[in-house]
Amino acid sequence: MKSNPKIKLQLSTFLFLSIFIYACSPKLYMDETKRYQAGTLTDAQMDSLYTFLKQNERLTLKDTIIIKYDFNKDDCWKDLNYQNAEFLNNVRWAFQKNILEKAEARPKVAIYQYREDGKSFSPIKSKGLEIETDSGFLRKLLFKEVTSCGTSAIIIPNGKFLLVKSDPQFSALILNAKDIEKKLQENLIR
Repeated sequence: MKSNPKIKLQLSTFLFLSIFIYACSPKLYMDETKRYQAGTLTDAQMDSLYTFLKQNERLTLKDTIIIKYDFNKDDCWKDLNYQNAEFLNNVRWAFQKNILEKAEARPKVAIYQYREDGKSFSPIKSKGLEIETDSGFLRKLLFKEVTSCGTSAIIIPNGKFLLVKSDPQFSALILNAKDIEKKLQENLIR
């Protein structure tokens, strides 16, 4: 049986496009062993980060920094897009209330919320929350990999950081100092 070059070309093109789309799609991390990434910022990077965050008038810079970062065109919250306004407001309020409670319980931690520049965000993540729009600085510094449901970063004063990938519920907030140190150690030696 003779193979058809036109079909081979179409299959090759389809395979290439499929791989390209998959490679460019936001990654969803559910496996706990792959969900965390650790690293260290240089002194110059830390200085730049402090300078950038001081521009945020909502918060005062503190020893430890936690940043929740959401990406443009993320469909993590798409199931809630068709809910009524009251429900959406309740979800927003519960999310924000959780952040405020965690911030109050941790006086040496500044908790920031940022999102990538863009216009395609879920109604949950676009209105009524204290979310700042990143100029691109944070994306280049810490949030290089686009993930589904956003990524959170915990940065401690010595420059070490822990990324929590695919973090829709901002679970980085429930990690205590001991958990953070353990996850840093586990992920820095990989």
